[in-house]
Amino acid sequence: MSIKWHHIALYFLLAQLVGCSTANHSPAPVTSVQGYKTELRSRIYASSYRVKKGDTLYAIAWRSNQDFKFLAALNKIPNSYEIYPGQVLKLQGKIPTPVYKKPVSVKVATTSSSNNNSAKTSIKAPSKPLAKPATTKTVVAKAPVRSPVKTKPPVKPKPPVKVKPVVKPKTVVSNNQLKWGWPASGKLISTYSTSKSGQQGVNIGGSLGRNVIASENGRVVYSGNGLRGYGNLIIIKHNDDYLSAYAYNQKLLVKEQQWVKAGQKIATMGNTGPNSGAELYFEIRFRGKPVNPMRYLPKR
Repeated sequence: MSIKWHHIALYFLLAQLVGCSTANHSPAPVTSVQGYKTELRSRIYASSYRVKKGDTLYAIAWRSNQDFKFLAALNKIPNSYEIYPGQVLKLQGKIPTPVYKKPVSVKVATTSSSNNNSAKTSIKAPSKPLAKPATTKTVVAKAPVRSPVKTKPPVKPKPPVKVKPVVKPKTVVSNNQLKWGWPASGKLISTYSTSKSGQQGVNIGGSLGRNVIASENGRVVYSGNGLRGYGNLIIIKHNDDYLSAYAYNQKLLVKEQQWVKAGQKIATMGNTGPNSGAELYFEIRFRGKPVNPMRYLPKR
């Protein structure tokens, strides 16, 4: 009997092993990890956008490939370019032209002189003679005699202190006066492409912590990491037409609204991911549209 039960137990064990091998199992989920570069295009394709906390008009214009002046005019935003969370901005459309109304002429009715002369008033003579007014004597008051008051000699005013005027950098620089420089030293990894899915700027290789410098004089209009795919990003406004961007920074050294000079250190070079080398991504935009930086940067 012991041998029989032993065979039965072995039979059930073999049956379970066969059942497990033939059962259908769903494969383990495979997660595809996107690289940092694939998120570089943080574009806005919608016709409108609701402002979030931390957004700026420059950043929204950058993401939608629009000119910030166009968005300001389209949404009637003042020259301060201030926006607030929850505000819905139009990203597409035509700027309405102001309509001027013609002044309404008002006719003034004039009356003829004959009508004025027709109304006459009759004045009756008084029934009793008017009484003569009583004569009154006028008394002239004499001014009291005062002793002369001693006056101090006038104090000569001190000469005004000359204050040197604070000279601010020019907010608008002529396009032909812009002299672009390389934002970092290093090997050119990739260049600009005209295709829709291609590169909109250039990538410059280097080492972590290498200096990133301003390519031209300008004012910092964005400094932060709120644009997905750009990492620590700096955007500089050089004039009303040109902007430049510096992405993948390790550390940002300038703040928004700060004026910078060409060649000034603004950041340190970072990388595009944990397993990639250090590099800087650099863009130049003309009226909101990306242009080839190689047309502006000097030859090496």
